[in-house]
Amino acid sequence: MLQRIKQKKQQILRFLFGSFTATSLMFVFQACYGMPTDPYFEAVINGTVTSATTGEPVQGISVHNSASNSYAVTNADGSFSLPVYVDVNEYSLSFRDDDPDQYGDFADLDTVVARSVFTTGVQIQLHERGDHPEAK
Repeated sequence: MLQRIKQKKQQILRFLFGSFTATSLMFVFQACYGMPTDPYFEAVINGTVTSATTGEPVQGISVHNSASNSYAVTNADGSFSLPVYVDVNEYSLSFRDDDPDQYGDFADLDTVVARSVFTTGVQIQLHERGDHPEAK
C-alpha cells in the first residue's frame, strides 16, 4: 500500500514538473520570437494639431480612426502618431477636445486624410468653439 502511494506521488510530481517545463518552453519561445504582427496594421499617420487662431500647438486632442479603431492623443508639441491599415487610400479622422477646461475649448473636426500626406505629415488646425466660422 505504501509503495502504491509513493508511485502515485511520483506520477503527480512528474506531471507537474512536465507541465511546468512545457509552459517554460512556450514562454521562452515567445520571448525569443515575439508575437506575430498584423500585416495590415503597419502604416502610421503622423501629424500636428495647432490652433487656427494662435498657430500654437494644441495638447490633449484625441485623434480617432474608426476604420482601424486606433486612437491617439496629441502631446505638448501638438503631435500625434496613429497606427492605421496599410491597404486603405483615405482615412477618416476625428479630432475631439475631450477636456476643454485643461488646454482650451476647441471645436470638433471630422476630416478625410489621403494616404499621400503620410510622408509630409498631417497638419490640422482647430478653431476655438467661440471662433469657429460655422458657429457664427
